[in-house]
Amino acid sequence: MPGTVTITRPRAEQQDQTSHDRGWKVVLFNDDVTPLDVVIYALQRAASLSQELAEEVAWRAHEDDSAVVKRGLDEEDARIICGGLAKWSRIDGLCPGVRAEAEPDDP
Repeated sequence: MPGTVTITRPRAEQQDQTSHDRGWKVVLFNDDVTPLDVVIYALQRAASLSQELAEEVAWRAHEDDSAVVKRGLDEEDARIICGGLAKWSRIDGLCPGVRAEAEPDDP
């Protein structure tokens, strides 16, 4: 029919390949420069965490030297969150921003 668009679904075998992907996670690393309230704010903005969860993640990173921020992401989203964490925790002249890394998730 003129003016119509046909959209095809991916084949079942293509969908099965992606379901076995482990996904990605964002890991936040402790630093002794960035104030805790700034880290919490960055977690809320960059990773859309509630204040309570952001506080828990920030404290866990402080106590254990690292903490998982989010899991089950695709690589691009994990990298975007890492960039957001650096951006929202950067204070010119005071701290360069927290370090976070996108990593393949555990099996």
